[in-house]
Amino acid sequence: MIKVNLVPQEILDRELQKQRLAQVSVAAGFLAVIFLGISFSHYYKSVALEKRRVEAEAEFKRLEAIVKQVEELEAKAKAVKSRLDVIQDLLVARSFYPRFMTELLKNLGEGVWLVSLTAAGSATDLTVTMSCQATGPEAATAWLRQLLQSTTFRDPALGAIMLSADGMVTFPMSMKYRPDAAAAK
Repeated sequence: MIKVNLVPQEILDRELQKQRLAQVSVAAGFLAVIFLGISFSHYYKSVALEKRRVEAEAEFKRLEAIVKQVEELEAKAKAVKSRLDVIQDLLVARSFYPRFMTELLKNLGEGVWLVSLTAAGSATDLTVTMSCQATGPEAATAWLRQLLQSTTFRDPALGAIMLSADGMVTFPMSMKYRPDAAAAK
């Protein structure tokens, strides 16, 4: 069977043009809907991100104030700790020199006395330099032997002994004083 089309070609072309125009319109509408959907999605994300940024900034300012308070409190705590350390050091050192002098006088040899005394150093290692007089060279050397056996006075060194006209001797003495750990407390 043969089909014969009696409709003029112009009408068929117009119908085909209308059909294509409708197809293009539907495709353009579909693309416009997709474009608007993507644009709305981006706009919604930007609004949500801006809202999160504002919230984050508010949280940051709140936390910044807390951090500033914590830093101030830490600085105050550090200052108080340093003051406490100074007080503790003073309490420990307060009894150091009386204890040192007591031990020195206990170990001072018979017939020996101090003319002058100089101490330098810390509570754990004190260097002592003295000018001494004794009734004779024997008393000075006996005191040196006694200091050599001492556990708290170390490295005693006797200087040049000078004999005076009245039989007395003058001599310099230097040593280190390191108190026992138990005695230092």
